[in-house]
Amino acid sequence: MSFLLLFLFCGEFFFIPTVVNAVERDVSFVFPDDAGRGWKLFLSKNCIHCHAIWGQGDGTIGPDLGRIHISLLSEGQLATNIVNHLPTMWEKMQEESIRYEKINKKEMGNLFSFLYFIRYVDEPGDPVQGKALLTARNCTTCHSILGKGGSIGPDLTRWGVYINPIVWAQKMWVHAPRMEEEMRKKNLPWPILNAKDMVNLVAYIQSISGKIQEEYHLEPGAPVEGRKLFKTKACIECHAIEGKGKHVGPDFGKIKFPRTLAGMAALMWNHSPEMMKMMKIRRIPRKDIRPQEMADIIAYLFAVRYFDPPGNPSRGEKVFEEKNCVICHTVGAGGRAGTIGPNLARLPKISVISLTQSIWNHGPQMMKKMRDYGFSWPVLHGTDINDIVAYLQSVHVR
Repeated sequence: MSFLLLFLFCGEFFFIPTVVNAVERDVSFVFPDDAGRGWKLFLSKNCIHCHAIWGQGDGTIGPDLGRIHISLLSEGQLATNIVNHLPTMWEKMQEESIRYEKINKKEMGNLFSFLYFIRYVDEPGDPVQGKALLTARNCTTCHSILGKGGSIGPDLTRWGVYINPIVWAQKMWVHAPRMEEEMRKKNLPWPILNAKDMVNLVAYIQSISGKIQEEYHLEPGAPVEGRKLFKTKACIECHAIEGKGKHVGPDFGKIKFPRTLAGMAALMWNHSPEMMKMMKIRRIPRKDIRPQEMADIIAYLFAVRYFDPPGNPSRGEKVFEEKNCVICHTVGAGGRAGTIGPNLARLPKISVISLTQSIWNHGPQMMKKMRDYGFSWPVLHGTDINDIVAYLQSVHVR
């Protein structure tokens, strides 16, 4: 577990902060809860007994949640995966005599944050492959390592203090224009990197840098600040997001980003020549980005894809009936249909997370009643859970 503890400790400096309201209390843009607390809950709620994270932990009953390669996993998709697998999870917990733990709404938010968080953190790199990559990509033509190699760029050994791919992305962004110029002079191709290449490079440089007295950390990446920087750094002049901006480059609200931070760093690096060329054509001044600003921008990009578009209340009502929810639950002020379960329109502050939390806590009783009535646990698809939440919000009784 030592690596997980390390990554969560480091995560406090540049990943997911506690819930923040964005842009002057704009509640439509809220970042997930605290991932560090979610990790502790993952242990205390016995999730680790069934699920490993990147091979860490004894759980083999369920899938390794750090290695489920889903490029985009939003709040609604997380909830759908959890709800659909609950019957199997409860069954396995009974077989293994694992204590069933109830979860409150705040805890569920923290667990969601953790599960989202681990999707975009990379596994440790391989120093041996990182060393080979430096030669294969001609890095040592310009850069020295431990004082040996090229003299045009800095000795990369000094970069061992940067444990975070975000800082590497920032350094590479700042130096990209000069690097492209030097590579053109030497008739060298622009090296293309993938996410694994990035973490391997970082691992190698760290391995040869010796004991680091003081690693370079960042404050938590703040999506609210990142949203502002996306405009002030002129990203919005070429890229659209949240329905705003230009469409010269990809629309960040629609494309599938790389799954991890290192993947984002590699993507920025790979497209640097094309971006620089387009900025010259459109006369957009290239603005330097500080490490913290890079962390904020990337936090914003990852936060945006966590949130789903608003659900459809009309469709939610239809799904609510098709999935047999009305057999047990009343909805609305007057009340109709089922009376076994509570009136869901009276639930306070209905959200995807609160609904998932309620289903988790009451699921075993719900499943027993369903069997008594002769129907099976509902399987959700696509936007079902978002639509149900929108429907319940539309008929909410104060």
